[in-house]
Amino acid sequence: MNKNNLRIIRYDDLPLGGFAGVMEKRMVLNPDMWPEAKDRTGISHGLGDFIYLANGYFKPNEGVPIHPHKDVDIVSLILTGNVGHKGSMGDGTVIDSPGLQVQRAGTGMEHSEFNTGDDKAEIIQMWFRPPENGLEPSYQSVSLSKGSFITVLGGNDGERFNNHMTCKIGYELESHPISLDEECIGLVTGGSAKINGVGVSKGDLFEANSIEITNQSALGVVLIHKT
Repeated sequence: MNKNNLRIIRYDDLPLGGFAGVMEKRMVLNPDMWPEAKDRTGISHGLGDFIYLANGYFKPNEGVPIHPHKDVDIVSLILTGNVGHKGSMGDGTVIDSPGLQVQRAGTGMEHSEFNTGDDKAEIIQMWFRPPENGLEPSYQSVSLSKGSFITVLGGNDGERFNNHMTCKIGYELESHPISLDEECIGLVTGGSAKINGVGVSKGDLFEANSIEITNQSALGVVLIHKT
C-alpha cells in the first residue's frame, strides 16, 4: 500500500473472462481456494473469510445453468436489469435492480441465475466462508433505495446472516462521508468519490488499513471488514 494507506485495483486493468451467459472480471481470489491466484499481483487476495468477488454482467436473456454450492455465503448485487433465480431456495424469485440476494449454501443447495431482459444485467457476486460448516441452507432478498447504506451480511444485529465478516452496501450516496479505522476491502459500484484523498470511480476496488470516503457523487459502494 502507498503512503495514503491505500491500494486501488482498476477495473480496466484486469482481463475480461466469463462462462455460460456471464462476462466478468474476477477481482478478488483467495489463494487458499484458488492456488493459481497466489502469484497474481494485479488482483486482491481477499480479507479474512471474504474470499471472492466477480464484477460483470449477464448477457441479454442468458444466464448460468443449475449448479451446486456448499458451505459458502453468497452475496449477489444486481446493479442494472432484472435477474431471475431458480433453485432449491428462493425458486421463482426475480431480483429487480437495485437489489440483492444473500444465499447461505450450508449443507448444500443448487441454483441458477439468468437475465430476464433484452439488455445486459450488471451483477457483483461475493463469496464468504460461513462462521461454521454444516449450517442450514437459507435465503434472503434485500432491496436498496437511494441514499441507503445498509448491512447485508454479518454485523451482529440479528437481522442478517451472522458471519465473521461484515458486508455493507451503499446506493447513490450523496454527501455521506464514510470513515472506518480498520482493515477493509471495498468496491465502487457507481458514481465517484475520494478515498483517502485519491479519486475513484465505478469499477475500482480498494484495500486499506483505514479509510475516509468524501466528495461523493451518486456513490455506490460495497465495504467489507471483519465483524
